[in-house]
Amino acid sequence: MTSEQPVIWLAEWFSERAPQRSLGPTENYFEAEVIDSFAVIEFIEAIETHFHCRFDDTDFQDRRFSSIAGLAEIIGEKTRGVDG
Repeated sequence: MTSEQPVIWLAEWFSERAPQRSLGPTENYFEAEVIDSFAVIEFIEAIETHFHCRFDDTDFQDRRFSSIAGLAEIIGEKTRGVDG
């Protein structure tokens, strides 16, 4: 998997759910109100299923978790087996 694949997948996920809103890769998707607390569960499950990884509590506390670019970094670390 290339480092761009998670970014593309995440951007497409948001685009499908909020087509009226263009989200930048470093923009905080919670602050942009593109996702709510209920959709977060669906989002996490979709990521874990698609990328064959599992998040833990420290991932959710990581500041990078709130943007496409940051979350793509975390996914990359998980799929390469690098402990953040």
